[in-house]
Formats: sequence, structure tokens, C-alpha cells
Amino acid sequence: MMTGPDIILVNPPDSKSKYKEYFNISAPPLGIAYIASVLEGDGINVEIIDCAAEDIGFKSLKNRIRGKDPLLCGITSTTPLINEALESAKLIKRNIDGYVALGGPHPTFLHEKIIQNCDYVDFVVRGEGEITFLKLFNTLENGEDLDKIKGITYKDGQNEEMIINEEREPIEDLDKLPYPARHLLPNDSYKLFDIDRITTMTFSRGCPMSCSFCASSAMHGRKVRKRSATDVINEIKNVKNNYNVKNVAFMDDTFTLFPEWVRKFCSQLINKDIDIGWGCTARVDKMDEDLLKLMREAGCHTLFIGVESGVQEILDSIKKGTNIKQIKKAFHTARGLNFRTIASLAIGLPGETKDTIKESIEFVKNLEASYALFSVATPYPGTEFYKKSRKGGLINIDDWSKYNLFSPILETTELSLIEVKKLQKKAFKEFYLRPAYLTKMLWREGLPFLKIVKSIFGGFK
Repeated sequence: MMTGPDIILVNPPDSKSKYKEYFNISAPPLGIAYIASVLEGDGINVEIIDCAAEDIGFKSLKNRIRGKDPLLCGITSTTPLINEALESAKLIKRNIDGYVALGGPHPTFLHEKIIQNCDYVDFVVRGEGEITFLKLFNTLENGEDLDKIKGITYKDGQNEEMIINEEREPIEDLDKLPYPARHLLPNDSYKLFDIDRITTMTFSRGCPMSCSFCASSAMHGRKVRKRSATDVINEIKNVKNNYNVKNVAFMDDTFTLFPEWVRKFCSQLINKDIDIGWGCTARVDKMDEDLLKLMREAGCHTLFIGVESGVQEILDSIKKGTNIKQIKKAFHTARGLNFRTIASLAIGLPGETKDTIKESIEFVKNLEASYALFSVATPYPGTEFYKKSRKGGLINIDDWSKYNLFSPILETTELSLIEVKKLQKKAFKEFYLRPAYLTKMLWREGLPFLKIVKSIFGGFK
């Protein structure tokens, strides 16, 4: 007799993650954890299988679902993992009698192609999935018509016609969402820079910025919806008390985008004497010295800063909206307050030459960032960058697994793919193999730093 949950949610296998390989980064899949909490709130029995965190391959995934008979199985996917997500869908469809749905950024933007080409995928859930997934499950369970469910794409069962239902409105009041269902996750597996017991959070959805390479506004809209500072504080208390979490990484596209919200949040953390370490993303034009001092006092120790390039013309070409002077000032201020800083740059952006990339490498070395991440420029579906690159014939690679920020896929007018990769290796070597830098970072970070450096260069073999 079949047993088990009503719904299984899957984060697919990921044996190729460069972030995990180089920096020992493993983060909870917040998207499906939020979906699970909404489903549980409606009395639905849910199981999450985080293959990436548990190092589960397809054979083990098959064993995990064996003997279970969920009505619906949901699989999340980013672009570099879409092949693994589709393979998971095929495997699951062969081993259960229920339905299979895909969600996440990549399926959202390429939903028609997936439904058209993949018979083992019954539905694509587009955009924010919490309400859509709940309504899909209830509709299937009750045998009702699918045409009233906003935010799904599927094939009509009778004539195989593709049906694209209207878009679902973004969730306006994020405070009404329950906290992610962390009790269903392998929490011991989530790490960042070898810091144990870390979890991730977000305080907002949506992005008003115009960066051509970012898909956030396409996924969540240009209008930013913010949780209250009190709601985020309460979630921090929850993870401290129930999961013994000592560090939180905020995954918002730009945590410092709304300085007044950050000030309110930090003031509450300080006034309530909540001892938590945390890190976040930051924009250089949204972080002054007073704000950073308050954040530091409130426990913030790490800033992930999107530098992208050390050449103003390149920054302007991708509509970053920042300038070189702001970048220098932000890192100088953060360094003075003893933040760990991670500078993120992209190698091979439109208009790049060997000289501009070399200029960017020297620039980030002079910033004295704690760490630097040199990704290769990657145009993701849903972005203006992708649309222009496709239209201009600059992308000749359709293997989505290559869209991983470390495998060059974008030709520029000046650089071949091979040259981009060589320059990426050059950037990592020149930044990390400086004797004075190595000595300083080993003193500050200890042995975990050496493990990270070893992993970085081991990944290039």
C-alpha cells in the first residue's frame, strides 16, 4: 500500500555547483520552503528533499520517493540546474502516479518551451509559487477545472493544446506569509565560508533597479514589497531558539536598498539585545558610514558588494547606476569598520577588452576586499542582457549547465570564450596569490581561509 506525503518538493541534485566547490556555500532552498509552509498551513502533508544539500544523486532520489504516492511533486530550478530538474521530473514521473510541476526562475521564463518539449512535466508554476501551488493542489484534489488557476502553464489533456493562464499578482503583504518550513530541511548541511549553522532570509521581493544582467525584477516585479522589521526580527528569534542558528545570510538582491528600513531593523536588534551574526548584499550608493556603523553594532559582519567592473564605461553599459568613486569610498568605509567584504565582478561584459579586464583586476586588488568573486558574464533568461545577446548573435551555447557563472558562454567583439576563461583564471590568481594578502587573511580568518583558497584553485584543474 502506497504511503507518504500529499506533496513532495524537490531541490534537484547539484554535483557541479562552483559556489559550493570553491567557497563551501550551501544555502536552504527558501522558495520551496516557503511553499511548504503555506501548504502545511492548509493542512497538507509535505516533504522536502534537498538533493543538493544532502548530496543525493538520481539513484538516491528514486529510493527516497519509492513507496510514496504524492498527488503532486514540485521541483525548483535555476538555469544551470534545469537539466537536473528535468531529469528529476522524468525519474519522478516514472515512479509516481501523481502530477509533476516545475517552478523557479528558469521555468518561469521558458515555460512554453518546457511544456512543449517535456511530456513528463505536467505544469510550470510561474513567478512566486506559494499561492499558485496551493491552489493547484486543491484544484487537482477536488477534480476542478484548471483554467481559473493564475500563474500556471500546462497542456490540455484532450487536445494537447498549450494553456497559459493569466499571471498571478505578486503577494503584497509578505508579513502574512508563514516562515519557511525549516523543520523539513537538513539544516546541518547549510554553510557559508565554513561557518556552521547558518540559514538564509529575505526581507523583500522585487527590485526597482535597471541592471541589465539581473532577472529579479522580471521574476518578482519592479515594485518592492517589504516585510516589517518586526516580522524579520521575530523570524531571527525563531531560528535562534528552534534551530540553534548563530548566523543569518540575507539573500535580498540589495539589502541596503532602503536605508531607513535597515536602520529600523538594526535598532530593534540592538534594543532587544539579540545576539546574531549576519551578512547581506549591499549597493555602494546605498551605504554611508553612519548606516554601516549601525549595521556593525547590530551584528553584521559580512557585506557582499556587486562591483561588476572597475571601468566606468563598462558599468554604464550594463546600467549598474554606480560609479568608481562610490565603490572606492564604500570599501574604504567598510574596511575601517572591520567588515568582511566580498567584491563580486563579472569578466567578459559587453565592451570588455583585455585591457579593461586587467584594469578591473588591479582595481579590485586596490579595494583591499576580503574576498573577490570573479564570475564570467552570464546572460540569464528573463534579463535584458539575455535578450540583447540572443538578438546580437553573441550566444552560441544552448547547454544550460554552462550558465553557471564560471563557464564562458558569451562572445564579445574583442574576446573569445577561451580568452575570457584565461582572464578569469588570471583574476583569481592575481587577487588571491599575493603574499601580503595571504598573510593578512590567514591571520584574520584562520585555517578556513586556506581551505577556500585551495578549493578555488582546485576547481580550475
